[in-house]
This record gives sequence, C-alpha cells and structure tokens, in this order.
Amino acid sequence: MQAIILLGGKGTRLQGLYPDLPKALAPIAGRPFLEWQLEWLERHGIRDAHLAAGHLARTIRDWASTAGRGNTITVSAEPAPLGTGGGLKFTEPFIRTDPFLILNGDSLLPNLDLHALADAGQTPGTLITLAITRIESAGRYGTVEFDARKRVTAFREKDAHTGGWINGGVYLARRTLLARIEPDKTASLETDVFPALCAENQLGVFLSEPPLLDMGTPDGIQAMERYLRNPATNLV
Repeated sequence: MQAIILLGGKGTRLQGLYPDLPKALAPIAGRPFLEWQLEWLERHGIRDAHLAAGHLARTIRDWASTAGRGNTITVSAEPAPLGTGGGLKFTEPFIRTDPFLILNGDSLLPNLDLHALADAGQTPGTLITLAITRIESAGRYGTVEFDARKRVTAFREKDAHTGGWINGGVYLARRTLLARIEPDKTASLETDVFPALCAENQLGVFLSEPPLLDMGTPDGIQAMERYLRNPATNLV
C-alpha cells in the first residue's frame, strides 16, 4: 500500500525556529521529522511513499533524492497553495494503490496499527477511514463523534476544557474519494471533504491508542522530542 504524505503547509508557527526548512524537515530528536515518519511506515511494511510538497518543495525534493534506502519515494510540488484537499487531488497521477494511506506531514500516531486500520477500512460504503485517538483535554483540537458502527456522526468545535476523540492525521482512503475533489482549486479535507462525507454516512473511524505527536507548535515539538528520545518507545 502506498502512503501520500501532505507537506504543502508553510508551518507559520515554526518559521521563526527553522526559517530555511519546510516543517517536515525540522530536526526532531536529532533527525528530520520526515525521516521518523518514513521509518514508522517502513516498520509497518510500507515502503512506497509520495511526498505532496508545496512550501520549499525543492528542499524536500533534494532531501528525498538521498533518503530512499531501498524505499520508493516520489515527490510532487503543487504550483500554488491548494490546501489538504486540493493538494491531495494534485497528487492523483502519482497514486498507485487502492486503497492508499494519507498522512499529515506534521504529526505521528506512533501506536497506530496500520494493518488493523487497513482491515477496518474495508467496510462497504466507507470512502475514507480516519484514525482517531483519545485526549483528555481537546485544547486546540476539535473532537470527532461516531456511532456504534464507527461511522462519524459529527465534528465538534475546539473546546479547551473538553476531552474526547480527535483526528489523528492518518487516513485510509479509496481512490473514488478523489472524484469528490475539484482539480486546481483550494480545498480542505478537514472542513470541506470530511463534513460532506459525514453527511452521507461514508466516513468511518478507527480507534488508536494515544499519544498524538503533533509538531504544530513549539510545545508540541518538545513533547514529540521527549517521546522519541525515550528508550521505552518503539521508534527508538
């Protein structure tokens, strides 16, 4: 199975720390974050990854040219910021498997079982299955509600004082999902595509053990480094 890693964002909140690097190549525990992500995929048997680049795409392409290690790594560069949905649509010619994985390029669910996610995604009528994880305080995340069949029923706005299930940034998708996204237009998976699929009962969830490692903020980077430097984790 192929993984599409979405790397189009600028990482505005981190530009002060690493102004010359795309967010995915920011050093985390001594290594570019993207290296951690690709190694995690490899541990699950996934050696085919496409990097959907945007901001500083040439830097990502140069890095990828020396990072193969026997894996298949391809890179595309969107011509203008297209959002997570538009950026995914732009990669359509590079997608080689059905289903395929989609990963946000700034987060990691280290305890997610990708084989179990793939099995869960076989449910008829489900175009995409979201890996979600539990968090005690949602903070800057919105929460996901779902029914007994593990179909998403609602997305709730951010509430710093409420815990719940949150989007883990890893999805199993069918190729038919791409037909739902217009080409050459800015679109968001999270705010445009997912709510529409939810309304049509075509959006599933798979429950993953925490934590969610998210490098979207300096505090998130510190938490990620503590986790990855811990010898007890399965990524060290």
